[in-house]
Amino acid sequence: MSLWLIIGIPLLFLLGLFMNAIKDMKRLEKELPKYKDKIRKIPDDEDEDEKK
Repeated sequence: MSLWLIIGIPLLFLLGLFMNAIKDMKRLEKELPKYKDKIRKIPDDEDEDEKK
């Protein structure tokens, strides 16, 4: 019985973490297109590396 608890509780915790991460990822996919116009492009720094 205690072996099941030792194995089962951490597995349930990890399963909960993964399920929460998936739920948050789906929520972000729905919300991010709203803010697409506020995202600014960061220029590439490749030119600075070549000058050095």
